[in-house]
Amino acid sequence: VEKLIAHFSTARSLVQKTQLGDSWLSPDVSYLLLSTLCPALYALVEDGLKPFQKDIIMGQRRSSPWSVVEASVKLVSAILSLAHTPGPGLTHVYGPTFVLS
Repeated sequence: VEKLIAHFSTARSLVQKTQLGDSWLSPDVSYLLLSTLCPALYALVEDGLKPFQKDIIMGQRRSSPWSVVEASVKLVSAILSLAHTPGPGLTHVYGPTFVLS
């Protein structure tokens, strides 16, 4: 994380930050993400997983960090769609801020 912060801290404007985040213009960011951040996040998510999860159709299936990502995206997507659907008497719903911890 410190390496990524150091990489982006050299930028003085939003345009420069965008350019530093573009792997085509700045291949260093790809290397930092793929070699350090992604494996660290994978290990962090994998650490607390149970080896199997119950499945209605298959009985049991192996847990993986990817299944956690898929479930998280589905949950946040469902919450966002509910949050942006006005209820009775509402004309506008202002988007909430979600903090995942």
